[in-house]
Amino acid sequence: MALPRRSDPVQFDLRRWLTHLGRGARRRCPNCGGGGLFRRWIVMSRSCPTCHLVLDRNEPDYFLGSYVINFVTAEFIIVLGSLAVILATWPAVPWTGLKWALILLMVPAPVFFYPFAKTLWLAIDLSLRPMTWADLDGHGENTGPPDAAS
Repeated sequence: MALPRRSDPVQFDLRRWLTHLGRGARRRCPNCGGGGLFRRWIVMSRSCPTCHLVLDRNEPDYFLGSYVINFVTAEFIIVLGSLAVILATWPAVPWTGLKWALILLMVPAPVFFYPFAKTLWLAIDLSLRPMTWADLDGHGENTGPPDAAS
Protein backbone atom coordinates (compact mmCIF):
# COMPACT_ATOMS: atom_id res chain seq x y z
CA MET A 1 0.00 0.00 0.00
CA ALA A 2 1.50 3.32 -1.08
CA LEU A 3 1.43 6.33 1.21
CA PRO A 4 -0.50 9.38 -0.05
CA ARG A 5 1.61 12.16 -1.52
CA ARG A 6 2.24 15.14 0.74
CA SER A 7 0.61 17.50 -1.77
CA ASP A 8 -2.59 15.45 -1.95
CA PRO A 9 -5.43 18.00 -1.35
CA VAL A 10 -7.52 15.43 0.54
CA GLN A 11 -4.83 15.04 3.22
CA PHE A 12 -4.68 17.63 6.00
CA ASP A 13 -1.97 20.19 5.34
CA LEU A 14 -1.24 22.63 8.17
CA ARG A 15 0.28 25.24 5.86
CA ARG A 16 -2.78 25.22 3.57
CA TRP A 17 -5.09 25.39 6.62
CA LEU A 18 -3.22 28.38 8.08
CA THR A 19 -3.22 30.11 4.68
CA HIS A 20 -6.98 29.66 4.36
CA LEU A 21 -7.58 30.91 7.92
CA GLY A 22 -5.31 33.93 7.40
CA ARG A 23 -7.16 34.92 4.24
CA GLY A 24 -10.54 34.35 5.89
CA ALA A 25 -9.55 36.46 8.90
CA ARG A 26 -8.93 39.37 6.51
CA ARG A 27 -12.36 38.96 4.83
CA ARG A 28 -10.74 37.68 1.65
CA CYS A 29 -11.45 34.57 -0.39
CA PRO A 30 -9.78 31.67 1.43
CA ASN A 31 -9.16 29.91 -1.88
CA CYS A 32 -7.33 32.62 -3.85
CA GLY A 33 -6.93 35.58 -1.47
CA GLY A 34 -8.99 37.87 -3.68
CA GLY A 35 -11.07 40.64 -2.15
CA GLY A 36 -14.46 42.09 -2.96
CA LEU A 37 -16.51 39.27 -1.44
CA PHE A 38 -18.92 41.70 0.25
CA ARG A 39 -21.10 44.28 -1.51
CA ARG A 40 -21.93 45.83 1.87
CA TRP A 41 -20.79 44.95 5.38
CA ILE A 42 -23.12 41.97 5.76
CA VAL A 43 -24.16 41.28 2.14
CA MET A 44 -21.91 38.65 0.58
CA SER A 45 -21.59 38.13 -3.17
CA ARG A 46 -22.63 34.83 -4.70
CA SER A 47 -19.10 33.99 -5.83
CA CYS A 48 -15.55 35.26 -5.56
CA PRO A 49 -14.86 37.83 -8.29
CA THR A 50 -11.30 36.50 -8.72
CA CYS A 51 -11.48 32.68 -8.70
CA HIS A 52 -15.30 32.32 -9.11
CA LEU A 53 -15.67 30.02 -6.10
CA VAL A 54 -19.36 29.80 -5.15
CA LEU A 55 -19.23 31.10 -1.60
CA ASP A 56 -22.11 29.05 -0.20
CA ARG A 57 -20.70 25.89 -1.86
CA ASN A 58 -24.15 25.34 -3.47
CA GLU A 59 -25.67 24.01 -0.26
CA PRO A 60 -28.74 25.24 1.59
CA ASP A 61 -28.04 26.41 5.14
CA TYR A 62 -24.30 26.39 4.40
CA PHE A 63 -23.45 29.28 6.71
CA LEU A 64 -24.86 27.73 9.91
CA GLY A 65 -21.23 27.07 10.85
CA SER A 66 -20.47 30.77 10.53
CA TYR A 67 -23.44 31.50 12.80
CA VAL A 68 -21.85 29.30 15.47
CA ILE A 69 -18.44 30.97 15.01
CA ASN A 70 -20.07 34.41 15.26
CA PHE A 71 -22.11 33.50 18.33
CA VAL A 72 -19.18 31.95 20.20
CA THR A 73 -16.88 34.87 19.36
CA ALA A 74 -19.42 37.46 20.51
CA GLU A 75 -19.93 35.58 23.77
CA PHE A 76 -16.17 35.23 24.19
CA ILE A 77 -15.69 39.01 23.74
CA ILE A 78 -18.38 39.74 26.32
CA VAL A 79 -16.97 37.27 28.86
CA LEU A 80 -13.38 38.46 28.40
CA GLY A 81 -14.46 42.10 28.61
CA SER A 82 -16.37 41.55 31.81
CA LEU A 83 -13.55 39.50 33.34
CA ALA A 84 -11.01 42.22 32.48
CA VAL A 85 -13.16 44.93 34.09
CA ILE A 86 -13.79 42.80 37.20
CA LEU A 87 -10.10 42.01 37.64
CA ALA A 88 -9.00 45.60 36.97
CA THR A 89 -11.45 47.18 39.43
CA TRP A 90 -11.63 44.53 42.16
CA PRO A 91 -12.95 44.90 44.93
CA ALA A 92 -14.90 48.03 43.94
CA VAL A 93 -16.44 46.65 40.74
CA PRO A 94 -18.87 49.08 39.06
CA TRP A 95 -21.56 46.44 38.55
CA THR A 96 -24.19 48.80 37.11
CA GLY A 97 -21.77 50.36 34.63
CA LEU A 98 -20.46 46.93 33.66
CA LYS A 99 -23.99 45.63 33.11
CA TRP A 100 -24.92 48.53 30.80
CA ALA A 101 -21.61 48.39 28.92
CA LEU A 102 -22.10 44.70 28.23
CA ILE A 103 -25.70 45.24 27.15
CA LEU A 104 -24.49 47.90 24.70
CA LEU A 105 -21.75 45.56 23.45
CA MET A 106 -24.13 42.64 22.82
CA VAL A 107 -25.57 44.07 19.59
CA PRO A 108 -22.56 45.57 17.77
CA ALA A 109 -20.13 42.72 18.53
CA PRO A 110 -21.93 40.07 16.39
CA VAL A 111 -22.71 42.60 13.64
CA PHE A 112 -19.07 43.67 13.49
CA PHE A 113 -17.75 40.11 13.43
CA TYR A 114 -20.38 38.72 10.99
CA PRO A 115 -18.38 39.00 7.72
CA PHE A 116 -15.26 37.64 9.39
CA ALA A 117 -17.22 34.64 10.68
CA LYS A 118 -18.51 33.88 7.17
CA THR A 119 -15.07 33.95 5.56
CA LEU A 120 -13.52 32.02 8.46
CA TRP A 121 -16.18 29.33 8.12
CA LEU A 122 -15.50 29.12 4.38
CA ALA A 123 -11.78 28.78 5.17
CA ILE A 124 -12.43 25.93 7.60
CA ASP A 125 -14.70 24.21 5.09
CA LEU A 126 -12.18 24.56 2.25
CA SER A 127 -9.48 23.11 4.47
CA LEU A 128 -11.59 20.08 5.36
CA ARG A 129 -13.36 19.66 2.00
CA PRO A 130 -11.18 20.90 -0.88
CA MET A 131 -12.70 22.75 -3.82
CA THR A 132 -13.93 20.85 -6.89
CA TRP A 133 -14.96 22.06 -10.34
CA ALA A 134 -18.60 21.97 -9.20
CA ASP A 135 -17.79 24.68 -6.63
CA LEU A 136 -16.88 27.20 -9.34
CA ASP A 137 -19.46 29.61 -10.72
CA GLY A 138 -20.06 29.56 -14.46
CA HIS A 139 -19.31 25.91 -15.14
CA GLY A 140 -21.85 23.52 -16.62
CA GLU A 141 -22.27 21.70 -13.34
CA ASN A 142 -23.84 24.79 -11.76
CA THR A 143 -26.24 25.90 -14.47
CA GLY A 144 -28.80 23.08 -14.29
CA PRO A 145 -30.51 21.34 -17.20
CA PRO A 146 -30.79 23.30 -20.50
CA ASP A 147 -34.59 23.43 -20.40
CA ALA A 148 -34.57 25.01 -16.89
CA ALA A 149 -33.67 28.44 -18.35
CA SER A 150 -36.83 28.67 -20.43
